[in-house]
Amino acid sequence: MFRMTQKLIDLLGINAKRLRLEWISSAEGTKFAEVATQFTKEINTLGPINMKQVA
Repeated sequence: MFRMTQKLIDLLGINAKRLRLEWISSAEGTKFAEVATQFTKEINTLGPINMKQVA
């Protein structure tokens, strides 16, 4: 499913950095917070999405 989503965002012209998969245990609350904060910063740096028109 993840690879299909990667292909779809590529088809739409969306930067691949906007999609991320992390395996985090429910016992790793601190790691989850760190990953979420870092990913949010990265997405904000990328700015708005400029999508291609798909016919």
